[in-house]
Amino acid sequence: MKCPRDGAELAVVRVEGIELDKCHHCDGLWFDAGELDRVRELDRSGVEEQIEQQYGSPTVAAGEVDGYMRCPRCDNGRLQQFTYTYNNRVRIDRCNECMGVWVDDSELDAIIGENQQLEKIADTSAIKAFMRAAGAIFGRN
Repeated sequence: MKCPRDGAELAVVRVEGIELDKCHHCDGLWFDAGELDRVRELDRSGVEEQIEQQYGSPTVAAGEVDGYMRCPRCDNGRLQQFTYTYNNRVRIDRCNECMGVWVDDSELDAIIGENQQLEKIADTSAIKAFMRAAGAIFGRN
């Protein structure tokens, strides 16, 4: 497969058994449908740095791209930007044909970081709800 950003060959990398495709030229990552959600749920920060440490950063020559970004998986679909996150407003590119997504360098860590923030807020809200309920039971409001 070719990188939709610069046309370089994509290399297979694995994160916790999930097979992804990485461009060693621009450091972007291709996720087939559903893979980004699976990686996001791993609750690990620094995933992009860990990929770099494990697979290195070999020199790769850029290829050619013509105009807009094409899907590296189905080569038929055109990638279109959409906002994936709520707070950080990370915009990634998705193929409307196969539903795969292209994530540019540092966007994956931003997505995972937001997921961790949302989980902390949910944990805090659950604790606050428990404390309110306990206060009501014991007459402390």
